[in-house]
Amino acid sequence: MTETVFSVEDGSADTLVETRTGSKGSEPHKPEQAAPSFVFFGQNKRNYLFLSDEKQHEWMSEVAMDAFVKTLAALKLAADDVALLNLAKLAEPPSIGQLALFFKPKVVVNLGTKFVWPEQHDVKLFHTYAFGDMLADAEKKRAFWTTIKHLLI
Repeated sequence: MTETVFSVEDGSADTLVETRTGSKGSEPHKPEQAAPSFVFFGQNKRNYLFLSDEKQHEWMSEVAMDAFVKTLAALKLAADDVALLNLAKLAEPPSIGQLALFFKPKVVVNLGTKFVWPEQHDVKLFHTYAFGDMLADAEKKRAFWTTIKHLLI
């Protein structure tokens, strides 16, 4: 533990005295790394993380975004329940640790990105197609719906 004490000597100058307490051989306090921060769609209230890779759009195309929101509604979820992160808009690719620390996901839905999230016991993973691809292919859409309704409900 570190304690900072200010004292006045002869009333003329302030002196900074730093004292350390702890057991003999204890390591000095290391500054904590700043927590990562991401701009995402939603509020992540249920810790459902959706990852997209849309270079041309903020999150997804307007049509895909509309379908995404309708899909959430069909699952009795709101946009506030999830987090949609567009990896293409990030300056640098995030690490799994950064995403896990910030979003604390229970479920990660990879919407056609190349990002690989390893299998973890406490996180359910679903690698699927981008929403735009699903809108163009009924079979992809059906496969997505069959899995997502069991995963998020």
